[in-house]
Amino acid sequence: MQKNFVLRRILFLLLLAIVLWSVLTSIVYLRIARPIFRNIKSEDLYDQARIISYVASEGNSIITDDLIQLLTLSIRFYESGVLISDETGMPLISNFPHDIPDYFLDGIQEDFSNFQNNVLSSQSRQSMIVYSEKLNKDLIFVGVPIIKTIEDKIYLMGSVVIVQTVDELQASYSSLNSALMISTIIVGLLVAIPIVFFAGKVVQPLTKMREAAAAMVKGDFSQRLEPIEEDNEISYLINAFNHLASELDSNISKLTNERNQLQHIIDGIAEGIIAVNSEGNVTQNNDMVWHLFHRNTRLYTSDELLKITGLDELFEVCLSEQRIVVEIKESGNDLINCLISPLLDQDNVLYGAVGLFRDVTESEKLEETRREYVANVSHELRTPITAMRGLLEPLNDGLVKNEENQKKYYSILLRETKRLSDLIDDMLELSRIQTSEKIINLEPVYLKNDLLELAIRFEVLAEQKQITFEMQDSKEQWSTVWGKADRIIQILSAIMENAVKFTPEGGKIVMSVAEDETGLTVSISDNGPGISIEDLPHVFERFYKADKAHNERGTGLGLSIASELAEQMGHTLEVTSAEGKGSTFSLTMPFARDVMKSEPHLKDVYESDF
Repeated sequence: MQKNFVLRRILFLLLLAIVLWSVLTSIVYLRIARPIFRNIKSEDLYDQARIISYVASEGNSIITDDLIQLLTLSIRFYESGVLISDETGMPLISNFPHDIPDYFLDGIQEDFSNFQNNVLSSQSRQSMIVYSEKLNKDLIFVGVPIIKTIEDKIYLMGSVVIVQTVDELQASYSSLNSALMISTIIVGLLVAIPIVFFAGKVVQPLTKMREAAAAMVKGDFSQRLEPIEEDNEISYLINAFNHLASELDSNISKLTNERNQLQHIIDGIAEGIIAVNSEGNVTQNNDMVWHLFHRNTRLYTSDELLKITGLDELFEVCLSEQRIVVEIKESGNDLINCLISPLLDQDNVLYGAVGLFRDVTESEKLEETRREYVANVSHELRTPITAMRGLLEPLNDGLVKNEENQKKYYSILLRETKRLSDLIDDMLELSRIQTSEKIINLEPVYLKNDLLELAIRFEVLAEQKQITFEMQDSKEQWSTVWGKADRIIQILSAIMENAVKFTPEGGKIVMSVAEDETGLTVSISDNGPGISIEDLPHVFERFYKADKAHNERGTGLGLSIASELAEQMGHTLEVTSAEGKGSTFSLTMPFARDVMKSEPHLKDVYESDF
């Protein structure tokens, strides 16, 4: 219905103008046409009456019988009714057609007498229209005096009154009305056709402009109107529209690009972001916030995400109190730091808030580890220092007189000093490994001889504690592994030291070597107290000691260093244990041939050496 609104409006106005023109023309016509027709008819009847008056005045100053006979003959051929009276108003001659019978004066006698008297008294022509109830029609009277001038004397001889019905006048009037109506319709149609045509020409660019504007509302800013050659308001409007469309297209493209860039930046941020308006409705967010709170974007809207995570309460506090809100929220096993800040415009009016959400699980764990590390280091350092102080004070005060006791004290001091030195060395070693200050250069390693030496060394230590040590080797020739020999021995030494330390007298330690498709695996098993399920995940943590009541002392860093070294070399260090049944530590090392074949820069070396 809106497609041709302008054209329909123009046609409506055109039709309204034609109707108004017709109505006004009819009103004017009705007001002036009837009197004009009556005047024309009156003039015609007046000419007839004047001729009769002239004939009557040609005789003497009075109307004689001969004149009456002459006048009677002369008016016989008139279609109108004729009444000739003397100067007193007495009728002398009358002649009425069939449509005006003689009794027509009944009911209008008084009007007729007054009319006749006016003609005689004024001695001038008179006209009048009177409605006759007898005839049920209007009658028009035209009267003239009969005047005779003799020697400059004027004699009133009588009057001539002509009477005629208005039927002829009404017929002429109706014919003219019909002609006027038909001509009005014809002229209206003739005028409407070119007007409709030219109105369509005018409306066509406006219609196209409306369609282009509707397309722009839907986001299509490529719309342009075809320019016209005429130099008029429409051409100016088309040019202005095209310029406006070009500017809008350019500005919207820039805004879209900026918005997309902003969205890409927001999506690329590692933290989750949510922005809300002053009413708390989400206006912007990135995908990371869904990941942080473990929610699916296809199941919830952004506003629903706020409610199910409880973030809506934090935003409500921020918006109502206009202050920064900081809180840690749990999301499954993760800890999410929520920082929500109000957004104020230049007039300090609140228009929304933005929230930054960051996964602080690892940082919190690191902070907790740092605190534990500091506490453990302090404890491990304080223990030997306290022992050393307890021995040095009596020596310094001269309280130990016996030489044998002094040697005993010095022996303990030396052992505690060595323990302190080992602790510091292990801490520095672990620090270097974790900060990659010490880069391990990996190479093909044949471990059999090194492992045999390691077995001999720890076999002696095991015998001192009355522990059985056994090495199981199912192959005479071992495959070459990828790693660093001294670091591999360092890892196995740490595991072996723990095995000797925690295996009771009469126990047994077994070191076995096996190969499979994954690589060469060295396993060290003991039948010591084992490790509980609760302690097993923490075995490789720094300063962790499963058996805190054990009398054996150590730095608590050996297995942690071993785990870091294995990870840096790409080896796998695993532990299996059952409380009361012992533990098994396994170090799996990849074959050198597999590593060198998979590394492009080592492939040539592999093909030449292997």
